[in-house]
Amino acid sequence: MCGENCRTAEFERVLIICGSDVETIVFLFPAIRHIREHYKNSKLDILCSPEAEKIVKETGWFDKVIGYQKPLFFKILRELRKEKYSSTLCFQLSLFIYLVGSRNRFFFLTRRLFSDRFFTHESINFMRLIEPHFGKWKEKQLYYPITEGDRQKARSILHMHNISSSATLIAIHPGNPEMPDRWDPLNYSKVCDTLIEEYDARILLFGESNDKFIKKIISASKHSDRILDMSTRTSPREIVSILEKTSLAITRNGLFLYLVCAAKTPVISIFGAGNPYRYGPLGTKYINVHTDMDCFPCNKKKKCPKSYKCMETIDHESVIDAARLMLNEGKQLFLFE
Repeated sequence: MCGENCRTAEFERVLIICGSDVETIVFLFPAIRHIREHYKNSKLDILCSPEAEKIVKETGWFDKVIGYQKPLFFKILRELRKEKYSSTLCFQLSLFIYLVGSRNRFFFLTRRLFSDRFFTHESINFMRLIEPHFGKWKEKQLYYPITEGDRQKARSILHMHNISSSATLIAIHPGNPEMPDRWDPLNYSKVCDTLIEEYDARILLFGESNDKFIKKIISASKHSDRILDMSTRTSPREIVSILEKTSLAITRNGLFLYLVCAAKTPVISIFGAGNPYRYGPLGTKYINVHTDMDCFPCNKKKKCPKSYKCMETIDHESVIDAARLMLNEGKQLFLFE
């Protein structure tokens, strides 16, 4: 652990070692932002998985983004030791924290017990871990850094598709193709049609590029001309800047949900297997639509013995009712060209 008071220390160079999956990186962003605010004059490097490299580089927070691959362990270690880090902050089990040779080491794992974590959001768990060393955080809010240039680009994209500032925009993401418990595409089509008919809405349909699921939703809709396929938009900064202009988002759990929360857009999250307390929305208005099965919430670490029946029990009317509650609170107006 730290041998000096890190509230007042001025680090020359800091290495952050973080988790492997993209969602964990996003959960860590509020904590990393908090650390950066305390050490504005320090240079930060980060060691992460190749899958997380793109999203980490987009933040512009780090001098170096190092993608870790197991076969390159010794090569990466040699490069890290050359940097002569004054401090290393580690958020996962890793030998690097002991081998890079930094003067101060922070290993943020000791309080992460199951009893603390199951009913507490993962991002808050990370913030609680750093609190004794870096002070209390200001707000319980997921965060993703975007610029005015990103917002201008979002305005241009919407203008290009003839979407006016007064339109009711609803973003929908049906989940990633690898999800074993995807909701039926016909349910999404019914949700789209109802919201288009009742609110004259324009639907922005996000998802993985070339996902056939997206095409099924659009083809099954009665108002396909009101649905815009946004699956080619893959940059998180671009997505967040567009989400800031929407009145509502409907999504499964996963990265898109956390980008919605970072944009502070009201959201309806559809939960099948999983745990909304730990991996659900944070920092914005939300409604979690989920099953009433006795096994919910679950850890989702093993194959579901009930073949994800929890998703089959969620009907489209439940999501539509939740959307009405959100939209009837009042329209968000955005003034842009």
